[in-house]
Amino acid sequence: MTHPVTSTLVYRTVLPISPHTAGREDPLSTVRSVFGSWLNEKYRQAVPLGSGHHPIDSTSHLTSHAAYAEDGAEYATRLELRQDTREATWRTTVTAVLPHEHPGALRVDLECFPHTSSPLRSGKPRLVQDLVRELEPSDGMSRLTVNGLRVQAEQVARLVDVLCDPDRALPVIVAARPLKSDPLWSDRIARTMPLAAGDASLYLLWDTAAVDAFREAIGEHHRIGPGGVRTYLTDVDPAWQPDAARHRFLAVARLSDPKDTVWRGVARTVQRLALERPQPAALRALAFPDLGERDRQERLRSMEKAKGSLPAQRTGSDSAALKEEVALLTDLLGVASDQLEEAARSVQLAERTNASLTEQLQAAAADRDAEMEDHLLTLASLGHAEAENARLRALLSRQGRWEELADATQALAQAPAIPASFEEVWERLEALEFIKVTADRRIALGLDEHAEARTWAAKTWSGLNALNSYAEHRTQGGFSGGFHQFCKNPPAGARVYPVTQVAMVESAATMNEYGHERLFPALDGRKVEMQAHLKLAGRGNLAPRVHFLDNVAGQDASGLVLVGYIGPHLTNTRTS
Repeated sequence: MTHPVTSTLVYRTVLPISPHTAGREDPLSTVRSVFGSWLNEKYRQAVPLGSGHHPIDSTSHLTSHAAYAEDGAEYATRLELRQDTREATWRTTVTAVLPHEHPGALRVDLECFPHTSSPLRSGKPRLVQDLVRELEPSDGMSRLTVNGLRVQAEQVARLVDVLCDPDRALPVIVAARPLKSDPLWSDRIARTMPLAAGDASLYLLWDTAAVDAFREAIGEHHRIGPGGVRTYLTDVDPAWQPDAARHRFLAVARLSDPKDTVWRGVARTVQRLALERPQPAALRALAFPDLGERDRQERLRSMEKAKGSLPAQRTGSDSAALKEEVALLTDLLGVASDQLEEAARSVQLAERTNASLTEQLQAAAADRDAEMEDHLLTLASLGHAEAENARLRALLSRQGRWEELADATQALAQAPAIPASFEEVWERLEALEFIKVTADRRIALGLDEHAEARTWAAKTWSGLNALNSYAEHRTQGGFSGGFHQFCKNPPAGARVYPVTQVAMVESAATMNEYGHERLFPALDGRKVEMQAHLKLAGRGNLAPRVHFLDNVAGQDASGLVLVGYIGPHLTNTRTS
């Protein structure tokens, strides 16, 4: 496992803008006005926004940039607030551009440069909500808002058009009001929508008629039940049933459960997607004049002006002029020192950003290699299963066992689909006769927030079925080996997990230092050691694992496999 990648960029959103956004002729001025109001409220003082460096207080510093076209018209602005605290340096940057050759765009970045190893919590800047509220940008056919747009039955067709719009770049969050008034549900939706503002379009199916009309229009598989919330990604295809699994759905039972915090993941998911979204060409190509060079030229002009205002020959009587010159040069040196210090600080943060990006690139390459390995293993397993299926069908056909062949074909057609989420995995656990899951449900369901969740959930289900098949063959089929041997040399009819992704023990060094992390609940509530695990991903930030205990046979055996943990990779000696 690689150690978790620490990205300095903790939040980003990009909004489309144009010269006539929200009916305004000058959205750049609107951006500056909103940013200025945010600063004024934050520091309770007026902060200058003109081009240059502006110290606000002992820990905060504002840098403002502007770019102008050849005709003198401003076409881009950047406002960067840096806050130095004991725990970290925080940098909030707003960049807006309205070029002639590309569509305009506005980007809000929040960066964190920690000074300690302690974990820090970051939140979405409220500035984003203010910008969305004032600019009212659009994403294809959809208007971006801070709160959900009400959808009545007669407006459902328009909502479906928004979902299927090929020009849409952002997710769409659709919530359906429950059948009965639920204050907790309403509060959670009211808190979720603003947190997703700018990262997704927001809609609220207002009543039962709207929910029914939406189900009729979008189809059974892509629908939302009363009280549910669904996050629709781009390229929605209502006519294709498998597409529905891409768009995460939360039912009213979880949203109305005081002990369930899954509702927080709705906003976190679209915020994560915003971080991963490619940047528009207008932002990638943007460059601002060098403020450092401008400052140097201004200092030179000031020094030349000071020299020209002083007498060529000094005598004892012009000591006042000499003092004035010394004072002026001292001030200029002080300004130059501050600017050099600020430049050095910017270089330091740029180096940390570059190191973070390099680390992320290496992690992405490792993830790609791991996914390629997973695909190859999946193809090998699929090829083996298809060959086995063909052999068995041919055998039944040669023996004239047509009814059994037809029954097998029908059973295959009616087999349930692979779970698309860990929530679905949990709903099916009762179907596994020889498996007892004592794992923390909240940790497992937390994996659903990640882009790879569908793959991880499918592999988890495959692994649990393999463990169930092993326990069945061990107790009823005469198999006498362990799970690793079972997967390596499976008996006829067995369901197995790729043996290369099965580990029955941890290293001694890992257990000596981190063995306490591998103690999980047994059937009687005691904590027992579970070293054996299934790998759901080879590398990456999370590299999820399924830890289990083979309690099928032997002394005090229960005839079951206990699964004590499903979640991110636990700490080991290779974790930094």
